[in-house]
Amino acid sequence: MSVGAAPAAMRCCRHVLLLWLLAADALACAPGRGHYRRRSPRKLTPLVYKQHVPNVSENTLGASGLAEGAISRQDPRFRELVPNYSEDVIFKDEEGTGADRLMTQL
Repeated sequence: MSVGAAPAAMRCCRHVLLLWLLAADALACAPGRGHYRRRSPRKLTPLVYKQHVPNVSENTLGASGLAEGAISRQDPRFRELVPNYSEDVIFKDEEGTGADRLMTQL
């Protein structure tokens, strides 16, 4: 054997070993036993008018918890309220004062 043949053979063996390792890793990613079918996602349906998620009234105990009572402007807890300017929430604001936007901070 010539002097240059040994490094070429070593390089070839390294390439074969590398390809074998990559193939073994790829086979590890294949589906496991049974080849189960993925379930299709649940069909999404839009909400209908007056439907809630969860579908109970917001005034029930399960939806909102125990009521702490009304907060007047003279109550010290009134200063802890923060305005909510979320576009996802529709406020009635019949008085036009913006006081309906005041909520407790979670």
